[in-house]
Amino acid sequence: MAKMKQHGKRDAYTANLLISLLIRFSEILSLNFDMPQDRCKFTFMLAGKQNRDEATRFRKALHDSLDTYAELTGEAFSVEVALTTSRRLNLLELTSDTTQLSLEAIQLICGLVGEFFGDALLKDAESSDSTRDEDFGRHEEIIDYLLTHSAGMRQDNLIAFREAGRVYVFDK
Repeated sequence: MAKMKQHGKRDAYTANLLISLLIRFSEILSLNFDMPQDRCKFTFMLAGKQNRDEATRFRKALHDSLDTYAELTGEAFSVEVALTTSRRLNLLELTSDTTQLSLEAIQLICGLVGEFFGDALLKDAESSDSTRDEDFGRHEEIIDYLLTHSAGMRQDNLIAFREAGRVYVFDK
């Protein structure tokens, strides 16, 4: 039988952040927050055949949007884009520094992914159907609070993913 190690308040911050992000943004397939390395990876699943040209166009649109975001807010935000293709399903991975994250930047990224890939972007139907608008607002408040009060999260390396309307969080 596997032993569970007891985690303190510090670990709960990152776990709650990942859970709230996956509940609020049903288009995110998985998240990996590697706080010691200051890296976070957002993974999205795309249906159909996606080619490298589309990834290049998306990368340009994302960088243009992030440049505009930086001009408006004064906050620089950079994202690395990787597309892993297969015949019918593709993984779009967006990686950035955890210290640069804000709710607004995450909303921008998810909105742009949804707008650019449209129906090809797979979402958790169970999650989005069961989550009401007031729940979105509550989760956005939690996300914003946890991102701005992240001092206790410096040692966490967690991965979270969704499956059939449920969110799972694991310590790497």
